[in-house]
Amino acid sequence: MVNIRFLDDSQREAIGFNYIMRNLDILTPYGLQMKKDIKPYKKNQKDILVKELNYIETMKNSFIKNKDYYMKVENILYKFKDIRKSLERCEKSNVLDEVEIFEIKCFCILIEELIEIYKEINIQIYDIKFKSPDKIIDLLDPQKTRIPTFYIYDSYSANLRKIRYRKMEIEQKIFNQIDEEIIYNLKQERLEIVILEEKEELQIKKYLSNEIKQFVDNIRINIGSLAKLDFLIGKTKLAIKYKGVRPEICDEMIITINDSVNPYVKDIVEKNNKKFTPISIDLNSGSTVITGANMGGKSISLNTIVLNLMLGQMGFFVFCKKAIFPILDFIYFISDDMQSVTKGLSTFGAEIHKLKEVVESIKRENGFVALDEFARGTNPKEGSILVKSVCEYLENFDSISVISTHYDGVIDYNTVHYQVRGLKDIDFDSLKYKIHLNKSKSIQIIQDNMDYRLERVTKDCEVPKDALNISILMGLDESIVNIAKQYY
Repeated sequence: MVNIRFLDDSQREAIGFNYIMRNLDILTPYGLQMKKDIKPYKKNQKDILVKELNYIETMKNSFIKNKDYYMKVENILYKFKDIRKSLERCEKSNVLDEVEIFEIKCFCILIEELIEIYKEINIQIYDIKFKSPDKIIDLLDPQKTRIPTFYIYDSYSANLRKIRYRKMEIEQKIFNQIDEEIIYNLKQERLEIVILEEKEELQIKKYLSNEIKQFVDNIRINIGSLAKLDFLIGKTKLAIKYKGVRPEICDEMIITINDSVNPYVKDIVEKNNKKFTPISIDLNSGSTVITGANMGGKSISLNTIVLNLMLGQMGFFVFCKKAIFPILDFIYFISDDMQSVTKGLSTFGAEIHKLKEVVESIKRENGFVALDEFARGTNPKEGSILVKSVCEYLENFDSISVISTHYDGVIDYNTVHYQVRGLKDIDFDSLKYKIHLNKSKSIQIIQDNMDYRLERVTKDCEVPKDALNISILMGLDESIVNIAKQYY
């Protein structure tokens, strides 16, 4: 199994990270490249991460005050094309064709417009430093029209002007002539003139390519600034859309997440006219256990925590009211839908395979580990023993680990214990009556009445027996229920 320290693509998809990336509104090919290359910040890059978060905060405040200016900026960003291959050819002293020169001219005209609007916004983002494209524009726009078109202008060469004038004279003669033989001879003469024109135009394109080559470094600086501006605007709009906040980056191995949401799940829930329940949790080094019955929302809780940690490590605002966490060396998420299952390993085998990788990492570095219903693929007795053993082992390290389970008896005196409230406070008879009136929607009614909040409980607190309650609510045969109650 490949060592993927910040989740593989299928896991990123499952937690909603890819959904966030798809909703990140990037408009230029350069911003898209920056998005594609995004990586988690490392511990020695804390200052850079803090600076990035400062930028988003600055732009978020500015965006709210200057929406009209940002709309103008975005209208310009839409128009940029990718000229990087042309720049590479130019650096290698290749002669650029007219389309390439045209696209470089358009790029520079757009940068000139962008600089003027960016000045009006008046924000200090030191990684955005545009270089004036005036000299390139003057080179490619000798008539100073500032129109996004390009032509090998006569003004580039007196010889070219003479050649074109001669070609125009011949074309006029051809137009006025009726004698076929004379027309043929004139066309031959025109062909010779066209060859001379093309030779002269080639010399001009060589000249222009050599001149542009002197400005390639400045153009690349503008591309970098353009990408940064585009990417920051995308991050800012995302933060505004989902009410993201700036996370506090600490040095201690602690995680505090208050009222966090998962936009991927939230958007799905709200499309069905439901409400997403925010998740709050405080985590320290060692292991924390989240218990609750099936259908209780443990997986959504872990997905939400992991998603927000991932975003924070990547330099995004997070979807919480408050968040504190360190820069992590890794984030592992072991769940029962790992890709290894499709490669021939059982669910349990895949979990153990991945756990070996986790253990090797926590011996060397400090990160975050989430285990969703670990060992559910084996029998409950062995599963509970394994979960308890893993919890006890993870207590010995500075890494922060969270294990969700529906097994009882896995909490020892060191382990922090959270529980999904589930159906704990529900009026059971009232809920049962609602379901009786609308049996076809029993699952939906139960889910609507579930309390997905996490609450910290004592180590002695047992896992809620919501499974039996849910069975009763859904109308399981009373004989089976009665037998189950005896065993309970």
